Amino acid sequence: MHYFFDQHFHVMNIVHPNLLSFFSSLEGGIGDLVTSGTLSPSYILTNKNRKSAALLNRITNTLTTFEQTIGETLVMMEDDLMGKFSSHDEEAIRPEKPYIHDGKMHMRSRTYDKMAMCPLLMDFSSSKIRNDSLYYPAPKEEKILDYVKDTLEGFDYYRTTHPDGLFEFFPFLGINPQVHSPSFIEGLLNTYIRTGNEKKQFYGVKLYPPLGYDPWPTDPEQRDKVIMIYEFCTKHDIPIMTHCDDQGFRGVPAKEAWKYTAPSSYKPVLARYPMLRIDFAHYGWQYNQLQKNPLSLLSSLTSRVPDSPWFYDLVELMLLYPNVYADVSFSGSNPDFYVLLSNYMKTLDVEKKQTVLSRSLFGTDFSVNLVKVESYTSYYRIFEESPFSDDDIHEMVHSNPLRFMHLDTDG
Repeated sequence: MHYFFDQHFHVMNIVHPNLLSFFSSLEGGIGDLVTSGTLSPSYILTNKNRKSAALLNRITNTLTTFEQTIGETLVMMEDDLMGKFSSHDEEAIRPEKPYIHDGKMHMRSRTYDKMAMCPLLMDFSSSKIRNDSLYYPAPKEEKILDYVKDTLEGFDYYRTTHPDGLFEFFPFLGINPQVHSPSFIEGLLNTYIRTGNEKKQFYGVKLYPPLGYDPWPTDPEQRDKVIMIYEFCTKHDIPIMTHCDDQGFRGVPAKEAWKYTAPSSYKPVLARYPMLRIDFAHYGWQYNQLQKNPLSLLSSLTSRVPDSPWFYDLVELMLLYPNVYADVSFSGSNPDFYVLLSNYMKTLDVEKKQTVLSRSLFGTDFSVNLVKVESYTSYYRIFEESPFSDDDIHEMVHSNPLRFMHLDTDG
């Protein structure tokens, strides 16, 4: 079976995120948003989105996916790749033919029998939020269980309405250890994560440091809980996906989120579990200008390389450990990202270049990416127009994710 992977995307509706947790993280109000880089011109407030109407359209388009069921969103995603929607953006790039036609997925010179879809469930569960300024107390919530139920129902809806569809699902289960007991975490792992041929639905674990996940806590009780996850994943060769850019949904203040999210925070983890299979999402991109090298802006795009320190920390981990990967989700909303990544690979010797290329995964970050691109199709088109060769792209959408997921197929 020849699979095309979207290694990183999200489907959810408005009940799944924990908005109380997000707003409680903004201790400094609007100032915190400015400091964090959320308002950076390279993040959401791009030149195109600075006009209020354009930004409103992007936000409204994003929210449409939150106003429907997960199953309806999955159907919409495949319909989009089949060319069933018209563009309303004169600047949006579109393929000459829909990516799905004649019963196959098409990308550059290759065709694929099926699409391996890896939705990432984030664990928005929370402890009781402490905020003395709130009149009503915010309760402790175990949101992940309802999210799992709704997601599995969404898969069933898709299969029922699209019996000949190309999507097959390989979801990742979100776990936020700091808000759960050891027995609850053990129950999640043993109940939902597939460790063999049994009919469990989840193929990997999703970690999200900005919600307060410390990859290697100093507190012994908290460390025991993350060790439980790492040992389970190492024993059964389960892939882990961790968020790795300096933006996104947060449950803690920005500087604390950065501390946990930085690739370097996983150094003690990988030193103890060197075979851990882990994908650092978004390729370690940083949008906060204070974190970047301003001199890189003086060179032309064709000669520039990434200016995010986390990017280089991540590549260092790739070169040290055999199962460290990175994906291009959300970062690939900006066509320049692929130019910078390609430029960097050209600076490497043959062996290092092949290591980095062989650990690179395609992902979209749908539907979060709709704040920067018009559609699911638009994101694919940006990737298709990247400077990578057809063989490079095939590695990123097929060969590399099969290896990362540790899946045995005939393709």
